[in-house]
Amino acid sequence: MSFANFTPKRPIKSFQDLEVYQKSLTVSVAVAKRVKNEKTVNLALDLPVRIATAHSLRFSDFDRAVAILEETMLGCNLLIVYLEQYRDIENKEIETEFFEEQIKTLLSTRFKIMHLQMSWKKFQKDYQNAK
Repeated sequence: MSFANFTPKRPIKSFQDLEVYQKSLTVSVAVAKRVKNEKTVNLALDLPVRIATAHSLRFSDFDRAVAILEETMLGCNLLIVYLEQYRDIENKEIETEFFEEQIKTLLSTRFKIMHLQMSWKKFQKDYQNAK
């Protein structure tokens, strides 16, 4: 078994180091620049804010932080629906590939948020058992 291709992940020092934050920020900026629908843009811009909020609360109010991650996953799903609707109804200038790329990124990010939530829960459980 070779570990030559293994590279450890960088340590998380702030919410900005979280891949889910970086991906949601990228999608939110792309959507805000190209989609002319206020509801869709507001939802997109809210995703990275929720991740930053949950990360900040994970020790002081764990249950609320987990609930915010749940809301963020719901937000990913809703944004996918809005992008599909916008693509199918309003798409006059924006290429279909743009929408497919954003939707694919959102699905991946949602999955990673779920794993982040599970790791926080495991860490919290281990921390409680250690007390």
